[in-house]
Amino acid sequence: MTYHVSKIFWIFAAPTSALILISAIAAIWALLRRPTWATWLAAAVACGLVIGTFTPIGLAITIPLEHRFPLSPPDPQAPDGIILLGGGSIEGIDAMSALSRRYPKARLIFTGYSDTSINEYLLDIFVRLGGDPARIYRLPEPRTTSEDALYSSALLKPKPSESWLLVTSALHMPRAVGCFRTAGFHVKPHPVEFITASPTYLFTTYIPGSRALLHFDTAMKEWVGLVAYRLMGKTNALFPGP
Repeated sequence: MTYHVSKIFWIFAAPTSALILISAIAAIWALLRRPTWATWLAAAVACGLVIGTFTPIGLAITIPLEHRFPLSPPDPQAPDGIILLGGGSIEGIDAMSALSRRYPKARLIFTGYSDTSINEYLLDIFVRLGGDPARIYRLPEPRTTSEDALYSSALLKPKPSESWLLVTSALHMPRAVGCFRTAGFHVKPHPVEFITASPTYLFTTYIPGSRALLHFDTAMKEWVGLVAYRLMGKTNALFPGP
C-alpha cells in the first residue's frame, strides 16, 4: 500500500509536475475571473503542459517515427558501405562494430564525429568491441543530418547500383533516410536506440513527469524537422518510408 501511495504521490509532487499543475490551476482561476486573450493563451499553454506531462502523448507520436523502418534481418548481399550518424549513443557504436565484422569488405563512414573527447571515447569503444579503425572514413564537418548526407555524397560519390546501410536512432531514421536518398544514396535503414517497443506496449515505458515531457519534446522536434526539411527540399518526401 505504501509503495503505491508513494508512487502516486510523486507523480504530482515531483518538481516538474508540481510546477505545471500550479500553473494550470492559476491559469484556470484567472480564466474564470477575467478572461482576456493573454489568459486564454496561458490556459492553452497550461493545458498543453498537463497533457504532455500526464499522458503518453510523447510516446504515441514517437511510435510512428521509430517503427517506420522496422529492423530487417541480416542481408545475405553485403552492402558497399555502412554509415553511422554522429550524436548517438554507445548502442549505435555497438551496432556499427557488429555490422563491420559481419561485412568485412564494406566501407565504414563515421559522419559528424569531430575530435571531441566524447567522440574519441565512442571510437575507442568501437575498437574495443572488435572494430578495425583502419577501415573508418571520418567526416567531422557535418553539423546537421542534411550535411551528413551531402558531405558523405561528396566523399563517396554513391552509384545507383550501390547499397548502403544507414545506422542511426530509430526516432531519427525517417528524416535521415530522406536526406540520404536526396543526396543519391540507396540506403537500407538499420535503426537503433528504440524508446518504444510497439504500439501494443505503449504504456510499458511511460512515466509521467519530466520524462514524459522529454519524450514529447524529442518527438516533436523530429516531426517539425521532417516538415522543415521537406519545405527546404532536403528530403525526398514529407514522411519517408520503406
